[in-house]
Amino acid sequence: MANTAFSAPLHLVTSPNFESEPHMRQAQAPLRLTRRGKFVLIALPIFLIAAASMMIIGLFQSPANASDTSPLGVEATTVTVIEGDTLWGIAREFAPQLEPRDAVRQIGEMNSLSSSMLHPGTEIFVPTAN
Repeated sequence: MANTAFSAPLHLVTSPNFESEPHMRQAQAPLRLTRRGKFVLIALPIFLIAAASMMIIGLFQSPANASDTSPLGVEATTVTVIEGDTLWGIAREFAPQLEPRDAVRQIGEMNSLSSSMLHPGTEIFVPTAN
């Protein structure tokens, strides 16, 4: 029959003064760590500290995404929207050298527009060259 946890012999302590007996205290082995235990106690905290440090450094080193100027690499002009303006009409009027569909797409990307609805008084960037 295989030796299982249920068939292993049990060692019962019958003395109520188990901790006070000196020969029983010596029988307890000191804590020993396996290779995996040493890794968890040493390498894992070092890894977590390094990852947190890299995230903090990256936070301060990343460039700002918001800007009041036109995006770099694209020639653009600022247009103030008036009542009745549409993206298509602005694209045809201020970017005639571009295909209107492409100009509307670029206007939406440059101004982070979530819809084609324009509000009077809003200033938007319009590409002037490809």
